[in-house]
Amino acid sequence: MAIVDISVVPIGTKNPSVGEYVRKSIKIIKKSGLKYQVSSMGTTIEGDLSDIFELILQIHKAQLKMGAKRLLTTVKIDDRRDKKQTIEDKIKSATR
Repeated sequence: MAIVDISVVPIGTKNPSVGEYVRKSIKIIKKSGLKYQVSSMGTTIEGDLSDIFELILQIHKAQLKMGAKRLLTTVKIDDRRDKKQTIEDKIKSATR
């Protein structure tokens, strides 16, 4: 299982506020059924890596369809294979 942090920033929109793009992305993530956690600068998703990659593609397509002329996407992947680790486990480990 992978834990992936993603941030998709639409560039070339009519408005400097990107809240509607973020809300659309979260709606897509929620519909996927994958476990996720929203933060102020991105969203962390937990699940099978191939499912998450497909989800990222869906988010890209949706934001382009909404009118973004360009997308700046940052993806960080923690694909740990030696033991199962959840989003909560990582937070607990970092904040001990």
